[in-house]
Amino acid sequence: MKEGFVLDNVDRSITRSDSYFKELFRQCGLHLYKTKDQKGMPEELFAVKMYALTPDVPKKVHHTRSKVRANRPGIIK
Repeated sequence: MKEGFVLDNVDRSITRSDSYFKELFRQCGLHLYKTKDQKGMPEELFAVKMYALTPDVPKKVHHTRSKVRANRPGIIK
């Protein structure tokens, strides 16, 4: 499913595509800050995506690996 949506006639659910949501966000004046796939879903289901949206154009954030590691909490033994 690349565009649009899929209607399940059995349970009457609607599954919308990633491109459908992105176009909807654009039409609403929202900007996509970040997307992430939800983990742990059964393989027979469609992929579940999470969207972080903002009303403003997101600024470019440049991360370096060393900074990311430095900000993570350590393991206490």
